[in-house]
Amino acid sequence: MLKERNEYSKALFGDIFKDSLIFHIPHASTYLPFINGYNMDLVENEINLLTDWATDKIFDVAGTKQLIAPFCRIFCDIERFEDDFEELYKVGRGFFYTHTDTGEILREDIQDSKKNVFEKYYKKHHETFENMVQETLDTNNFSIIIDCHSFTNTPFKTDVDQSLDRPDICIGTDDFHTPNWLTNTLISSFDRYGFSSKVNSPYSGTIVPLKFYKKNDSVQSVMIEINRNLYMENNQVIPEKVLELNKIMTEIFENSF
Repeated sequence: MLKERNEYSKALFGDIFKDSLIFHIPHASTYLPFINGYNMDLVENEINLLTDWATDKIFDVAGTKQLIAPFCRIFCDIERFEDDFEELYKVGRGFFYTHTDTGEILREDIQDSKKNVFEKYYKKHHETFENMVQETLDTNNFSIIIDCHSFTNTPFKTDVDQSLDRPDICIGTDDFHTPNWLTNTLISSFDRYGFSSKVNSPYSGTIVPLKFYKKNDSVQSVMIEINRNLYMENNQVIPEKVLELNKIMTEIFENSF
């Protein structure tokens, strides 16, 4: 029934497809709103390692909505669950990072800073996200979230998937919120541009606000992760390659659906 409904929805998209897209970009910023409790000797390396460099530019598709987290993920990772439900919390990598990828102490909770980060940054972002999706539903009766990331060609120490055979593009899906047509269209689109892709490898899943999660299949979502080897060399972003990837994303979302 869900597959039939999604195929039917696809046929109705027409001109409102782009208006229903929300590009969620959680890890592009390097900004730390405050530095209380950090071991500053470790901060720069961790930011360089974890930032999804230039994803705000790569996924800047005219006529669509963007939600960009305005702070660094080592300050507040809004794509992590709350501690009781987040597996990586056990290694200090929940929404409030306390440890580096190699296990060193990155930050301590000083003067209730964790509570402050949760209330003023984590919750605020998710409220904005939820409202944006709801507004799109109210207008178009459906919403499509594109969860935008990048990844290194070498696994992080804390990665569950340690395979070295990493693709150009990772497509993350959810059994309830990602229709087959959306996954298949992206696979064929990236193949057309000569990119290798894998589904749910090396990363899996895609974000959906909890209000709608497993409850409303009119909220659809897919994650796109780009291998940084496509646009970075020696840890430096190559602007020309970012522009080319942005052109490709624009063409995909304007012409493939």
